[in-house]
Amino acid sequence: MTPTATPKLHSRFLLALFLSTLFLMTGCEQKQSEQIQWQLPLQAPNDPHGAQHNLSAVPAWAVSQQGEAEIVWLQKNTSKIFTTNIALGGATRIQNWDIQLLGLAAGLRLKNKAFLNDQNVDNPAALVEIRQGDKLIYRGWLYEKFPELFGMDNPEWKVWLKSITLRPASQEAVKTRLP
Repeated sequence: MTPTATPKLHSRFLLALFLSTLFLMTGCEQKQSEQIQWQLPLQAPNDPHGAQHNLSAVPAWAVSQQGEAEIVWLQKNTSKIFTTNIALGGATRIQNWDIQLLGLAAGLRLKNKAFLNDQNVDNPAALVEIRQGDKLIYRGWLYEKFPELFGMDNPEWKVWLKSITLRPASQEAVKTRLP
């Protein structure tokens, strides 16, 4: 390298350093982007399939068929499992819990905040009411295909729908509906 090349490199380096500093400084003057809400809320959102959302009245289609549901209860601290079959309109007691089967759906779906029984959807569900003593703990749908997503939230117990059985309305019931 010649002695005259060193000052040229030094001046080019200084020019590059000046331009990059100028470029970075102009970027810093831009408006900072808004903060992104990336964290999930600490509390789970309300269950759209529970009592808080239009379940005060049981849909007529949910009680129009005969059938039963097999409900499973897991006592978390002992890992003990209780299974019970409940006929539509019936109730049973497990430990100090009362559960009533209010309705059944072969293919439940939610559309515009309304529950529909769609035979083309493979989503069996049971509408239940769970009480502990006189206190209503959960009133809503339990799903056979998605037992972990919706249902009663309790630190000591897990409740899920194992299966439902639907039977066509009896011939007597059909005859009484005819004019």
